[in-house]
Amino acid sequence: MKLQKAVKDETIFVALGSVILSAVMLLVFFLLNRAYPDKVPMDAAVLIGAAGGCAVAVGNFFLMAVTVQKVAGIENYEEAYRSMQVSYRYRTFLQLIWCVLTMVLTFINPVAGMLPLLWPSLLIKGRGIIKGLKDSSNKEGKEVDV
Repeated sequence: MKLQKAVKDETIFVALGSVILSAVMLLVFFLLNRAYPDKVPMDAAVLIGAAGGCAVAVGNFFLMAVTVQKVAGIENYEEAYRSMQVSYRYRTFLQLIWCVLTMVLTFINPVAGMLPLLWPSLLIKGRGIIKGLKDSSNKEGKEVDV
């Protein structure tokens, strides 16, 4: 199966956005560590958590996009629905495993490891909101013929 351009483009968008948001998160960790060194760590565990969480989030998004591409070609509704359900279960289970690992393994910071799992959703929703605002401002600025 050949990846569609939309899957590549969306995955690149999510990957770049996730890296940027993870960098911002690391900056916040750094600043909080400077203000509260005894309470907020800034060590290798934070970096490993951020990198791992970002990789899991982007990987999860990519697997979802590939599944949607595959399911779009299935004509039987029930079969397509089952494929999406199975994909969702496995992807959710993989994220759960990652979350458990961040809590069990001491060399991974749990907050830095789990927070990036939110990035793809925030990026997609944020882009939709911005697009909606741009579209509504374009409509308001146009004259309508009656």
